[in-house]
Amino acid sequence: MNKSHCARRAFTLIELLVVIAIVSILMSLLLPAVQAARESARRTQCVNNLKEIGLAFHNYVDSHLCFPPAYIQGSGTQSGVSYGVSYPDGGYNGLSGWGWGALILPYIEQGNLYKKLNLNLPCWATENATIVQTKIPGYLCPSATGGSDGFSVLQYTAGTNQDPQNPAPFSPNIFFAHSHYSVNAGQNAPWNRSTPYSIDFSIPEPVPFGSEIAYDIINGPFYRNSHTRPRDVTDGLSQTVFAGETDSILTNKTWVGVVPGACTPSHVNPTIGQGDNNGAGCLVSIHSGPDIHERPQFIIHQPSDPIGLTDEMYSEHAASTGGNVLFGDGGVRFISAFIDADTWWYLSTMNVGDVPSLETLAD
Repeated sequence: MNKSHCARRAFTLIELLVVIAIVSILMSLLLPAVQAARESARRTQCVNNLKEIGLAFHNYVDSHLCFPPAYIQGSGTQSGVSYGVSYPDGGYNGLSGWGWGALILPYIEQGNLYKKLNLNLPCWATENATIVQTKIPGYLCPSATGGSDGFSVLQYTAGTNQDPQNPAPFSPNIFFAHSHYSVNAGQNAPWNRSTPYSIDFSIPEPVPFGSEIAYDIINGPFYRNSHTRPRDVTDGLSQTVFAGETDSILTNKTWVGVVPGACTPSHVNPTIGQGDNNGAGCLVSIHSGPDIHERPQFIIHQPSDPIGLTDEMYSEHAASTGGNVLFGDGGVRFISAFIDADTWWYLSTMNVGDVPSLETLAD
């Protein structure tokens, strides 16, 4: 019998290379779309985080008749040493230091964690050490790459509270969980005030500049021991920045609170100058500028400004330059880094009457 032989044709090398090339082209076309979709999801999650924080702020008002302070402490004139930390520092920061992120825990479904905190002790007390390292997803932006697993708080070992230098770890070490969101102190940074005017923030500080005298006025909704009520925001809740992104790729921020003598070194621009490390309040707060103390470098830093100041908003969201911002009415908008500087300044104050038109916001 004759056996039939079936001819079997294999791929040639050229055909295989063509197929590989086609697949590579398709993958190169598909990958950016996949990455864009993932970033869109991350940005949406970040917006939702800020909306939950905004809702928590208003639930806090329902219980306490005011918004939470940036952080709390007793009399700044008391002095001593607590768990290895000397207080007060040059900015009159002292006990107990708990921040806004800790105070609103019951309103973001973290009531069990809140009950574990001993608020009668400093936020850096060893009894709270394990709890304050807790990673809270609602305080973390999924696009942030600079760290989300906590960090060692640093203290300045030279300079002053207005010009902190030579950061080094505390002894014993203080380790706090990260937060990628901070509250807004307004135009001027409270942590830049001179020592005599750091006791009572309600008193304007005269700052000489040549023949001119300017006045440092705290005009934002959040600062040490603040008790801002909705009616105090006379510029309008929908026209006042309450919080925003502060990416850990720029500097470390926390939900826990403030430690006297702490500083926040820049990870992006460590050579800004002598004042590249901001003081204790900057662990939980940002401001817009122009700060009265920052003369002649009298600047306004919009979200994600490339100068990389540690007290500015900062974000890593792809395809846009700027950051997500929470307003006092609970709304969240993406504010461009190219927003008019004065408009950003106006949006950051709560009671000055400098209300910009929404049409001026660049998105």
